[in-house]
Amino acid sequence: MSFHDVRFPTTVSYGAVGGPRFSTTVQIMNSGHEQRNINWAQARREFTVDLRPSRGAEWTAVLDFFHARWGRAYGFRLKDFSDFTLPQQSIGSGNGTSSEFQIYKRYTDAALDAPPYDRVLKKIVAGTVSVSLAGVVQSGGWSVDVDTGIVSFDTAPEADVDIAVECEFDVPVRFDTDLMQSAIPGPDIHHWQSIKLVEVRL
Repeated sequence: MSFHDVRFPTTVSYGAVGGPRFSTTVQIMNSGHEQRNINWAQARREFTVDLRPSRGAEWTAVLDFFHARWGRAYGFRLKDFSDFTLPQQSIGSGNGTSSEFQIYKRYTDAALDAPPYDRVLKKIVAGTVSVSLAGVVQSGGWSVDVDTGIVSFDTAPEADVDIAVECEFDVPVRFDTDLMQSAIPGPDIHHWQSIKLVEVRL
């Protein structure tokens, strides 16, 4: 699999600019009206990071990280500081037979003018997950796959029991370049501007 389960240095990603991108085809009719088609079932996130100025250990860490990913070849985790937490939220209800449930985050329009948007979360941060059944936090009897975002129960939750999860998550991304185009304006000073990262489907 072309994905490395490591996180991009957070000291750099803290300044990332970007967010979700949707894909919509807009066709203008002869009447001037529009027909819009949604092309993707899930948004794809894009980010730009500037590394300037960078010295010593910080630059070495990014330099090593880029080489280890072979440019665009391997994906990795990114902490999106604008959206990295899932407050306690229901992810389903028990039916007495199903024991696995996918973690997702629901975005809702406060005006309720549109249906909610459910974002599947696959790169969960280990040690941040809390699971509740019918509002009661479970100290055991479950496990989570932090690479797929699937919660598994030792015993299938009973019918109609609400299953809720709270956690932190990362975004699976890759570099959108094979070239590290850095500038060196002075001794031990490095600039690498407009580092583009794009979300990968897993």
